[in-house]
Amino acid sequence: MPDQSSLDPYAILASLDITDAAQIEPVNGGFDTAIWRVQWHGAFYALRVFRSEQAPVAEKEIRVMQVAADNHIPIPKVVRHGLCQGRPVLLLSWINGKTLGTQLLAHPQEIWKLGIAFGRMQAAVHQIPAPSDMNPTNWIEWAGDEPELKARLRDLPSRKTRLLHLDYHPLNIMVDKGQISGVLDWANARAGDPRADFARTYSILRIEPYGPQADDFKLNIGRRLLAYFWQRGYLQAGGQLDDMALFYAWAGASMIRDLSPRIGKPDFWLQDHHLDGVRAWRDHWKRQAGIKI
Repeated sequence: MPDQSSLDPYAILASLDITDAAQIEPVNGGFDTAIWRVQWHGAFYALRVFRSEQAPVAEKEIRVMQVAADNHIPIPKVVRHGLCQGRPVLLLSWINGKTLGTQLLAHPQEIWKLGIAFGRMQAAVHQIPAPSDMNPTNWIEWAGDEPELKARLRDLPSRKTRLLHLDYHPLNIMVDKGQISGVLDWANARAGDPRADFARTYSILRIEPYGPQADDFKLNIGRRLLAYFWQRGYLQAGGQLDDMALFYAWAGASMIRDLSPRIGKPDFWLQDHHLDGVRAWRDHWKRQAGIKI
């Protein structure tokens, strides 16, 4: 992500013609953007700054968020956008509440209700037709060096092309007063088969390494329960899914491709052995799909 300490949020806001912000404080966000919480004219906003090479990503995110909003998905509103020293900048409305992950850590008894809602919201996203000019198969390339897996996915019978979030997990979902109040971070959004997005979320919930140590008993049970209720909510709203082995294998391969560049990075805990479980997951589902290991 951009080095947040090297960026001046006042200068960034000035590039959006905002010079009278009352309060600005950094927010711990994702890997790709720097984020601040801004108070301006009595309301709160999220200021997101991308790397300079991410201009196409920011432009796509603005467009996809509008498509989602037009289809009644709760998302932050793009208030202003522009460039500051070549970096794309978005000023978004602030979504009230806490992330789903934070809420469940504080109130684990809500896992049934919120888990169901979590799944149903993703199924609602998958009812949205993707813009016709978005490539419906480029998500397949996320699998990296997996030629047979990718060829098998391309050869599957065609399905309706839908909007995929592809980063749908508990830290990108906001909840407030027992309801989902927002779906955040659409930078990964693609057009494609909803089964890919479902498989990616399932892999994040079940096998993504969350820290340098193995999950403790409580976290392990919590992850399993959330995956169960999320899946139940999704299937209730979106219907049954079939031929999932290829998609689960793709999700594992995609996670390895995502995480491998971070192995051994300074100030980051990830080491090669932390991906052993992800590799085992990928290989299991490749075998299930009839792909030789």
